[in-house]
Amino acid sequence: MNRDMKGLAHIGIYTDDIEKSMKFYTDILGFDWMDKRDVPVEGGTMQLGFVSAGNLVIELIQPVDTSVIKERKAGIVDHIAIEVEDIDDVIIKLKEKNLMFNSEEKKENPYLFDGISNIFFDGPNGERLELFQYNK
Repeated sequence: MNRDMKGLAHIGIYTDDIEKSMKFYTDILGFDWMDKRDVPVEGGTMQLGFVSAGNLVIELIQPVDTSVIKERKAGIVDHIAIEVEDIDDVIIKLKEKNLMFNSEEKKENPYLFDGISNIFFDGPNGERLELFQYNK
């Protein structure tokens, strides 16, 4: 076991509108607002915002020149899974906030982790998000 690695610190997501992204994660998904900072960099000011839910921290990054977001060729992350206790309740609450899911119903998979439920949706920056519940 590697004692140097403690675990996931945060997930960085580029945005061209940090206010819209912070509002989505806090007002729609119910994440906690942690911090928002202006960071001087070459060419201007980059904005960083941090939100959290449990031990999941998301860093929202608005670069000085937002046109570079589409040009960025970093690794591919398929989705970010957000663990919930009662997926049915969370789905109802998010639908009440007009969040559109990528499917009509949640999926059940008894073969993963002795049973899970999940459903996917898109964040304001095109990031693919998943509500994920262990059904133990």
